[in-house]
Formats: sequence, C-alpha cells, structure tokens
Amino acid sequence: MRTIALLLVVLLGCIIPASSQVSLGIRTGYTASNMYISGEAPGDLASSHSSMETFHGWHLELLINVPLAPGLYFQPGFRYVTKGTGLKETTDPKAGLSGVYMPRGNSLRLNYLEMPLNVVYKYPLGKGRITAGLGPYIALGLNGTYTYNIMQDGRTLTKHSKDVQFTRKDNDNLAVLRMHPWDAGANFAVGYEFENGLMLGANYSLGMTDNDRSEFTSSKNRYVGLTLGFLFSREDY
Repeated sequence: MRTIALLLVVLLGCIIPASSQVSLGIRTGYTASNMYISGEAPGDLASSHSSMETFHGWHLELLINVPLAPGLYFQPGFRYVTKGTGLKETTDPKAGLSGVYMPRGNSLRLNYLEMPLNVVYKYPLGKGRITAGLGPYIALGLNGTYTYNIMQDGRTLTKHSKDVQFTRKDNDNLAVLRMHPWDAGANFAVGYEFENGLMLGANYSLGMTDNDRSEFTSSKNRYVGLTLGFLFSREDY
C-alpha cells in the first residue's frame, strides 16, 4: 500500500504543473475474468480434473487524462477490480469410491487495487474520438474468497469458503488460501469518447506474474472489461 501511495504522489507531482491541461474521469463496468493455471496441486486450484470458467465481476476507476502531444495522452488510473475464476470438475478422479467425501472447487474471487499506466492515442471520428491505448499495470491484492463444495456420490452436501490472504508467506495454512500480494502485467484498451465527455470502452488485462504461493502451481490473472464513463473538466478539445 505504501508503494501505491508513493506512486500516487509522484504522479500528482508530475501532473500538477500542467493542471490547466489535465482532466479527470470516472468509469465503471463489467469484468469477465479467468486465470491461467498450470501445474499439479494436492488441493485447491490446479488439477488435471478441473477446468477454468469465466468469473463475472465489476470495476470502478478514477482516470487522469494528461495531454502529451497532439492526439497523444498519458492516462494513469486507480481501479478497484474483481478478478478470479470459476472452477468446474471435468472428471471424477475417484468415481469408483462410493461414499467418499470429496472437495470440489467452485470459484475464486480476488479484489485488487490496480493502477494501469496507459499511453492513449485519440483520432477524430464522427462526433467524438476513437481511442486506442496500451501500457503496463501493477495491482495490490486487497482480499478474496475461495469457495468449494463437499461432494458425495455426485451430490453437493455442504458449501464452504476459505479466506484468501495476500502475503509473501508460503501456502502452509490449510484454513486459508495464500497468494502473492502483487500482480503486474500489460493492459490494452480501445474505446470511443463523445464530445460531451461520455466514454465507452473495452480493455484486456494480461497478467504476467505468478500469483500462487504454492510451489506446485503457477497462476496468472486475465480479464476483459467493458466500461462506461465520463470525462470531467476536459480542456484538450
């Protein structure tokens, strides 16, 4: 959290001298996330018997729009976003053991404070501008939940959940699921910005860091976002 705060101070220090040209925006929308998980785990996430499914979430973002050159902008943001994955059992590894109680993963929900640092190009089109941007992102894990079912003979008996701890410690506590506190990767965005400040957009986030604290698996975040927003106090038109 202190690193995020320090980055915020640095960004504001760079932006304030050009405050007459800077505009702020806010946007929110739908997030469809998944995880790329590889390896073999004795429990929890990765398993040759499981497949990943889309996890449906949302995001809320404060956007800073800084002109760099004609048509070119720097757009850092501060985004609260839910990531994660759904889990689906494709085969029953112990189908022949009648009466055996089996845990089966249901979903993994992860809440992050994310900072995308995009360079965006805007091209006039119709009554506004079409936009395209890319850049890196860093994210700090806040909290999360891993849900699973206890199954017997194909029937769900009870539903349970574990808290997700974002920590650098190894995953040696069975009561929680531990993941690395920092996530980083690349962000790609396209959209359309109307003359009245309304913004429509979509982005793809490609995680590049291993978030799993288990030595048996590697997990990386992925998500697609659809956004609706508004750009305030715009002075670049």
